[in-house]
Amino acid sequence: MNDASDEELLATHLKGDRTAFGELITRHERRIYGLCFRILGNREDAEDATQEAFIGALRRAAAFRGEAAFSTWLYRIAVNAAMDQARRRGRARTTPLEMDQTAAVVDDPSGAVATALTVDAALRTVPEDFRIALILCDLYGFGHAQAAEILGIPVGTVKSRVFRGRLAVGKRLAEREGTQAAVAASESAETERHHTEE
Repeated sequence: MNDASDEELLATHLKGDRTAFGELITRHERRIYGLCFRILGNREDAEDATQEAFIGALRRAAAFRGEAAFSTWLYRIAVNAAMDQARRRGRARTTPLEMDQTAAVVDDPSGAVATALTVDAALRTVPEDFRIALILCDLYGFGHAQAAEILGIPVGTVKSRVFRGRLAVGKRLAEREGTQAAVAASESAETERHHTEE
């Protein structure tokens, strides 16, 4: 069963095999959760949206026509579930860093985790349409055409959203860097002032 394609597993599920859909969940659960988390910025909401996505896929399994890859079809359901969750909450909400994430930043000498968290924070400030296109294309590696299929929009619109999303993230990161540089310069000037007063 592990060697079967997603489409073959779905067909097996539709023939009555109770384990086939469970295998599909196992294959895709982490990436679907990650997608929902990046859209929503909150673990609890992402878990709810992930569950809704798989329930939705299970209910619509017989409607899958194979016109697109199973993963494209599933990601479209997941994006819609996450957007519905965000609408129910009023907008995407975020939670502060949890202890295990804070510890990871402290133990990360290369700064990779801190950089990833900074980019993630900047991404959350970008309008939802741009953010979802960026997540699909830049973080999940979907091409513009496949992202367009997932989102149900023209390829040109995906390209525009990715471009504008990248500009917005870059602007947020530059603002953050400028703020940090200003703080560092202020601290340096304060230290210099203390030295000259001594």
